Amino acid sequence: MKRENSNSQVKTRKRKRMNSETETIESSKEFNLKDLSKKQILECISAIFHMTQEQLKETNNLLAEEARPIFIQVTSVRVPEMPRRQMRILLPYSIVAPNDEVALFVCDLEKGRRKDYEPTVEHYKNLLGKHGCTRVNEIIPINRVKTEFDQFELKKKLLSSYDHFLVDGRIAGHMCHLLGKIFSKRRKLPTSVRMESKDLKHEVDYALRKTSMQLHSHGDTHLMQVGNTCMKKKRVLKNVLAVCEELSKNYPGGWTNIRALRLKGTNSLALPFYMTLKNKNTVDPSTIAVQPKRPKAYCDVEGELSTFISNTTVTVKPEGTVILKKEQIKKNESSKKITKKKAEN
Repeated sequence: MKRENSNSQVKTRKRKRMNSETETIESSKEFNLKDLSKKQILECISAIFHMTQEQLKETNNLLAEEARPIFIQVTSVRVPEMPRRQMRILLPYSIVAPNDEVALFVCDLEKGRRKDYEPTVEHYKNLLGKHGCTRVNEIIPINRVKTEFDQFELKKKLLSSYDHFLVDGRIAGHMCHLLGKIFSKRRKLPTSVRMESKDLKHEVDYALRKTSMQLHSHGDTHLMQVGNTCMKKKRVLKNVLAVCEELSKNYPGGWTNIRALRLKGTNSLALPFYMTLKNKNTVDPSTIAVQPKRPKAYCDVEGELSTFISNTTVTVKPEGTVILKKEQIKKNESSKKITKKKAEN
């Protein structure tokens, strides 16, 4: 009887070891397109198409043929620890509809707020015409943004008047600061274009194929546009598969940190096509922590403070915090200084 009990204990131990090994293998498994059901994704896309058409019929909308965006909703297992950042993905097919309005932010030929910006508009219109680029509807110089769109309501009006925005790569960093948070919240931050390229038409078409997703640590859900209702269903499917492959590489934590993937329209329910019930412990916490991007000149500045308090050092950090450190003088050194002062007197 004792031998039989010992054999059963050994078998249970072996089973536990085998289960732990299979769990580690499943957790380390990388992304594979075969894990996703293309049939399920196509059914979700067709359901969103049907729901949007029914909603437009109920409201008797005159713009029933207008393109409606289709989004992919990403839910993470662990909330990523990172600052706000834009994640851009190149899609096989552009999400820009034929009737969408595209605006391009460009540099000024002559600097100064009082300078006229019409010559710069004509210059860039001629440049786009030479390369045969007809996709850009409006050219907006940076001087016009500073003078005409300096208030919140005016920026909101600019945001609603165009569907997509492009920007010259030389002023891309300045434009994000000028446009403000409202553009990032609506997922309409301008995509940079190399205006000095020899094939400008290819650069513009390449930029319009990109989509963006705002990564943050304020929740476990992120949203990204992958198509519209004017596109063919198979093209939307290819865009979804390309986004999933890119998420497995660049999403914080990789494919193991993705809990669920859903497709949804503007006013429709989120339809899931991928979902897991894995434990949070399977995700390594170090993989979801992303350090902020800091410039090369990010360093602390130290110096002595001689005007306010003696024997103190000041350290000023790039974010603006000031730290004071008072040096402690030894008793022997202080007594020597006192005796020297007395001898001098």
